[in-house]
Amino acid sequence: MVQQSMIPDQDKSQLKRTFRKDLKSGIAVTLFTHKTSSVLTVPGRECRYCPQTEQLMEELASLSPKIALETVDFYQDPETAQDYAVSRIPAIVLAAPDAGTAGSRVKFYGIPSGYLTLALVEDIKTISRRVSPLSNESRKQLRQVNRGVHIQVFVTPTDPTCPELAKLAHAMALENSNIKSDVVEIQEFPAMAQSYGVRSVPFTVINEQYRFAGPATEAQLLETVLQAGVEPQAAA
Repeated sequence: MVQQSMIPDQDKSQLKRTFRKDLKSGIAVTLFTHKTSSVLTVPGRECRYCPQTEQLMEELASLSPKIALETVDFYQDPETAQDYAVSRIPAIVLAAPDAGTAGSRVKFYGIPSGYLTLALVEDIKTISRRVSPLSNESRKQLRQVNRGVHIQVFVTPTDPTCPELAKLAHAMALENSNIKSDVVEIQEFPAMAQSYGVRSVPFTVINEQYRFAGPATEAQLLETVLQAGVEPQAAA
């Protein structure tokens, strides 16, 4: 039986052209998944979309020699998962090849299908080109962040407003090592979404303290990140 492609042939051709034109340096993609057995599934280790996510990432990586994909079994190699601060699967970590685990600040949790593929492609282009999609003013402001900021953006593959906010959140993590950013697909992690009271997407949580629903502009997201991440300087 021939396995059906996750990416249509027409889209593959377009992505090949895009990657050939826009990718300048290499990019490391680490996929955390679980190799399930068709005979036995261990209770508590179910991962409905792990096989599809692995297939999607293999197809995407095959479109450019600059994309280096490494696949890690979450349960067989828990030390690596811990090193990358990966807490659930499927998970995709994007970084420059020489960044190592210190570069594991940009993550997708869940399968980046539908509109989310757009966000993933934009991240790959950004990291490869080392050119931020943020404005120069935003990049300058982000240098002030001097304490930990954790951005979580809850999304679905079918909402066209999610990719832009996902791209902005990931871009901010790339600008400052104090910022990490997770994009979480809520259909795969419904309990997590419920715990945060997510009723619509996109939904953003920053440092567990700041929460807002709906799309946000670059300036709006930046303002909240600065509120969370800039320690006031003590008066002399």
